[in-house]
Amino acid sequence: MSPALAFLGLSILGTWGLASIAMIAGGIILIFFPGNQETASDPTIAGIILLVVGLISGGLMQITVAPLLGLDPPIRIKAKNNIPHSRMKRWESVGPLEAFPDGTPKEVRVRSRRVAIVRQGEEAFAFSALCSHARLPLAGFPASPVKPLPVRDDCITCPFHGARFELASGKVVREPFTSEWNNDHPFLGRVQEKLLFFNKKAEDMQTFPVRVEDGEIIVGLPR
Repeated sequence: MSPALAFLGLSILGTWGLASIAMIAGGIILIFFPGNQETASDPTIAGIILLVVGLISGGLMQITVAPLLGLDPPIRIKAKNNIPHSRMKRWESVGPLEAFPDGTPKEVRVRSRRVAIVRQGEEAFAFSALCSHARLPLAGFPASPVKPLPVRDDCITCPFHGARFELASGKVVREPFTSEWNNDHPFLGRVQEKLLFFNKKAEDMQTFPVRVEDGEIIVGLPR
């Protein structure tokens, strides 16, 4: 992608996003803080319309514009499409164990497939690099404020919306947008929850078989 096209896309995305947030904020103000002015129309109705339009606009922005920037649409990845380990017989090296940080995910490309590697001491685990909730990278975006989160209680956490998954199985142990997450992350939590009103559930993650041989991490892929 050329720098000019990337700049144009980011400008559109940013402007559209700010407009959506402004409509949502305006709707909330009209509904809950209408003031004392007397008008011919009910500000509550106008607020509801503005809020609904803002939420729809925000959702459409993420679904339509994000793919143009090379991002995935924020649509849930279905667990029913996960491939069982028994069908993953193509083993590929992803690098030495010591090249991966201990306790935080790092994304690699393996045969054009995006894979998140999580090292735990002398063990390693492999996930699909995109969270099943909204297809955002578990390792965060490079050079952005969103960084990968450390493993906690043998679980990996998506840094965008707080969904949590077991390291060993990829099973969901916490849904996105919990009250704790929203309080600690106002934008990534409370605001994004309104934009993603159509998607508030995560599904079990795709995992890959891993073995460590002579200090190298080897991941099994589908043939």
